[in-house]
Amino acid sequence: MRRPDGSSKIKGKGISAAAIFGCVIAFLIFITLLESNSRASAILNLQLSFNTYEPLSTIEGTTNHLQQAGKVSSVVPISSEEKHKSENSSSGNDGIINLPIRMTEDLSTNEETTVKDSNDDKLDSEDSKSDADEKPTLPTDSTEDTTHKEEIVVTETNELVIPAEEKVDSNNPNETDGGEMMLPTKLTEEFSQNETTENSKTEVTAEEKSESTETESIDSENQEETKQEFVSTQVLPALDVKTENQPGTTSDEVASHQNQKSKLQCDFTHPRADTCRMEGDVRILGTYSTIFLVSPNAQDTTESKLRPYARKWETPTMQLIKELNVKQARPDQAPPCSVHHEVPVVVFSTGGFVGNVFHDYTDILIPLFLAANQYAGKVQFAVTDMSWWWIFKYLPMIKTLSPYPILNIDQDHNVHCFPSAQIGLKSHKPLGIDPAEAPNGYTMQDFRAFIRKSFSLKRSSTTIVNLKSGRRPRLLILLRRGTRAIVNEKQLVSMAKKIGFRVVTADPDKTREFPKFAHVVNSCDVMVGVHGAGLANMLYLPTNATVIQILPWGNLGFVGRHDYGLPLPDMGLRYVEHEIKEDESTLIHRYPRDHAVFTNPQAIHDQGWDTMYRIYLTEQNIMLNVDRFKGVLIDVFKSYVQ
Repeated sequence: MRRPDGSSKIKGKGISAAAIFGCVIAFLIFITLLESNSRASAILNLQLSFNTYEPLSTIEGTTNHLQQAGKVSSVVPISSEEKHKSENSSSGNDGIINLPIRMTEDLSTNEETTVKDSNDDKLDSEDSKSDADEKPTLPTDSTEDTTHKEEIVVTETNELVIPAEEKVDSNNPNETDGGEMMLPTKLTEEFSQNETTENSKTEVTAEEKSESTETESIDSENQEETKQEFVSTQVLPALDVKTENQPGTTSDEVASHQNQKSKLQCDFTHPRADTCRMEGDVRILGTYSTIFLVSPNAQDTTESKLRPYARKWETPTMQLIKELNVKQARPDQAPPCSVHHEVPVVVFSTGGFVGNVFHDYTDILIPLFLAANQYAGKVQFAVTDMSWWWIFKYLPMIKTLSPYPILNIDQDHNVHCFPSAQIGLKSHKPLGIDPAEAPNGYTMQDFRAFIRKSFSLKRSSTTIVNLKSGRRPRLLILLRRGTRAIVNEKQLVSMAKKIGFRVVTADPDKTREFPKFAHVVNSCDVMVGVHGAGLANMLYLPTNATVIQILPWGNLGFVGRHDYGLPLPDMGLRYVEHEIKEDESTLIHRYPRDHAVFTNPQAIHDQGWDTMYRIYLTEQNIMLNVDRFKGVLIDVFKSYVQ
């Protein structure tokens, strides 16, 4: 049917239906946008809360700590500029290494988590600007109500997460930002409430977590999406207490740790290291490099500072070590415990000269043995300046001392509580132990027995070889490359074989095959090497083995004997020293014979360590006079055969 104007009724009805359909579609789109905006706002609010209360673990503040040395302060301030730096650590790592570890884990998941955290930080940065003028301080007694309920994000993992950027060179200085660290002002809503309930909590059940979650302004659906976004990050209300290493711990046992008599004793007079011992309610807030000894009767709340590495006289080295703050505090001045431990803790650094065998043992491993072995395995380690590769290298020794997870306190957001603590390690002397200072009178013989146990080394001592049996003493020759190298090493090897030794050579590549190389050393009776850190591998030799140190030209007898001669008798080893002549040094090709390098080596020493080290220990290689050295090897050979 058509109208007088020629239009169609059917066509008119089509236009009306299309308009109605379009309105319905627009209404549905509008409703969808409202729901999406509501959900995005809820997630953003949770992200902002996450950023506000997560500790700033990346702030070092090393420079200002050095400038403020000697000042007394109840808080460690931080510039408002630094307060808005985002947390760089992956959300899946709470700084705990569980041993043993799965070395084959795919790290791609951790890299994805880091990217997500980076995106979250961009959202957080705008909100944090509004608080730029606020400076947090330590919590004190206060009755003021906070504006909203506090939350702390506790990340839990049983996996070892290795940063993809981890470098073997641990001597690089930590980046400094010019600001000082500050503890968060609001770790809980009211410290007085937490103090009365803390001792009654040991573990948060799933039902309790569910009830506390319902009090939040975000509905359960949005919380599920947020949990997926932050990758296994668990949001707990106000630092709930949990227990670790003690499944059967009761509230009474936890309370006994906190109520025991408190004792803080620091030693800043030792020539090699500063150390502190704590007994009582010890609380470690690692991301802020602060360790509290909490007591209701705390009077002196003065803060002490120390760097837990045993080379205190070397200022440039010590500035690379993170400074820890140690202080007594009343319960209202310290954060509440989030993780309780039933065993003591030893806190130390794996920075400094790690990777140099001499320093590995002198500065860390021997002192760590002295600090931890007395507990017969019931002790936990907390590490700052964490070097993952170093931990892996010496893992057999570390696990023998402590089976518990290692705490990487630089990245751990929890407040860990212990019944006692030792902060810093005490070194007695190079590659040595003074039994008068050592717990239980430990000796280097005890330490070497500990090494053999840790690495399952077979030989405890050498034996006299009967040449008629066809066996021969084994001689290990350490070969250097670059500096202090034996240029004519092939002549040395040939001469030693003619004397009767079974010769084993080890260049730097072989010595890095650890712990396989420790077994190679243990299989030998004699070790020969030019002065240097490689000689510290003598620790793996069996008792009654012989170490022959070849001293380069340059009046280096005192240095050589101090580091690698004097320690040997306490180890049950024999020591032989051979100093080369000037015509055996490649320095004759660099300096004229009438130069002080040859005529007056002491004058070179008087110019300082750097000059002496450069000329005699860096620029010099050795052309060994094998005929002159032959007599030394013959005498040693005769002592092992019959």
